[in-house]
Parts: sequence; C-alpha cells; structure tokens
Amino acid sequence: MRTSEPGNMMLPERFQVTAADLLGQGGESQVYALGADRVLRIYKPGISPAYIERRRAFYAQLQARRPPFETPQLLETGVADGRVYAVERRMRGRDFSHVLPTLEGAARERALASYLDVAGQIGAIAFPELPFGELLRADELIQRPTWPGYLRERVQRTLALSRPDLEQDVPGLDAVIADFDRRLAALEGFAAKQLVHGDYFPGNVFIDDDLTICGVGDFGYTTLVGDGRMDLAGAVAFLEVLPGHRPEDTALLTRLAAERRGPEILPFIQLYRRYYALYFSVCKGADDVTYAWCVRELSS
Repeated sequence: MRTSEPGNMMLPERFQVTAADLLGQGGESQVYALGADRVLRIYKPGISPAYIERRRAFYAQLQARRPPFETPQLLETGVADGRVYAVERRMRGRDFSHVLPTLEGAARERALASYLDVAGQIGAIAFPELPFGELLRADELIQRPTWPGYLRERVQRTLALSRPDLEQDVPGLDAVIADFDRRLAALEGFAAKQLVHGDYFPGNVFIDDDLTICGVGDFGYTTLVGDGRMDLAGAVAFLEVLPGHRPEDTALLTRLAAERRGPEILPFIQLYRRYYALYFSVCKGADDVTYAWCVRELSS
C-alpha cells in the first residue's frame, strides 16, 4: 500500500472525478468511482490519518482470517487539501440497496436469505486476543473486559448526548433504559469474541448476478469485538429504515433467523434492536428517518 504526501490540488481535480462518479456517501466519507477497478474514498473533515491506518491494519487482520466474502482493500492513502483520502480496490457486485427494490417473489427471498446468511458469517470470525468493544472509531475507543460492560458504557455515553431529545419523544424513557439494562443480564458470562460489523444493511453489502451477497464493505466506527448475533439483529432492523421497506421482509428474515439459529435467537434480536435504537438516537436533525425508527423502537 502506498502513502502519499499532502498536496495542494483539490481531491476531485487531482483524481479527475466529478459528481457523476459519486457512488455513495455515508457518515464518514464520500466514495467515487476511479474506473472499473478502484474507488476513491474522501473522508469528512476531522478524520485523521491515524484512523485510516487503524482501518488498514484491521482489514489486513480480517483478510488473514479468509472470510467467505470480499472485504475492502486499501491501495493508497494520503492527505490532500486538508482531507484524508484512500484509494481502494473496487468490490465486485452491485450495491444491494439498489438491487433489492427491483426484486420480487422468489428472487427477493433468495437475496434476503443470502443477506442474512452473510450477517451470520461475519460473527463466525473471531478476535480472541482483543478486548470487547470498539475497533475503528476515529475518537476514543471504548473497550471493556466484559461484553455487557461495554454495552452499558456505550449506551451511557450516547445518552449523555441524546437524552434531552429522547425525553421529549419517548414516553417513560427511564423505564425503557432500566428494562434494557435488565435484559443485559442474559449476556453475563458471554465469552466469545466475535466480529460485529455494527452497520450491516443493504447499503454496505454487494450482491452478484446469482443474487448471492459477495462482499461486505464499510467496516468503521460501529465495528466491534462482541456478540455476532448483533449483526443478525441489524440485518433485520436496518431494512426498516430504507425506502420501500416491506413488512414481509422483516417477517421473512425473523423467521429465517429462528429456523437457522433456533427460537432462542429471537430475544437477542429484540435486545440488540433496543441497543441500536439507543445507540443511533444521537441523529435527530441529521438523520430524521433513522431517529424516527429509534423512537418507534424505544416506544414499542
């Protein structure tokens, strides 16, 4: 991997990309096509080169574990015009969030089943040498010796920011938080240190022409060492935030999860849905669709 020195050219001009090359954008970056084989990821202001180095090291560790799906590969990183950027290998397949709305019937069910299966495959990847908690945040990492200890700390820090909004919008918020804390008792003694993507939804996965999920991208600030069942919950819950969500998709994924993991998976899906609703509750005003989902989930 090459590392470039700071330059004076604007990044889009330097790499000769335009708005027509924009593939997508998220909370951390914008991604542009660089021909057929590469993409340019331009990070938002405030992201440091040290954070990108942390991602590079993580991807190397992940690829060494030979996951059964493609993962990002960084080819070059650098700083130009005060912005951190990375050139990555372009992943094969198509963005599942673009493909899913075009699918019907058996084809849609097949694609969703593969989507759920890959969520489970992420959790089969272990990092036993690491503590529970965060791997890739740009700010301070929260890591704890126990999994419930991490979840409690992260929720407390999030609520320090989002509580004023939630107190206005979620009736009986204190009881909701107390109920979540009680549910964490089911995780006491959890010892498996599994990879959690933390933002596993159709916009972060790629699907091939056989309707099989072939790649997972955008491991980032939500990525954890913890309980792989969290991504199963995310796979189900995050569909509900996408345009064109169908209730039957949620029902299908929930049924498939119970068939593959047994009915005992269902309370954990509910637990992690509640966690995600608390975790993402800081987004009022920035992402009102997601915030509305958080409020509905916490009020249910």
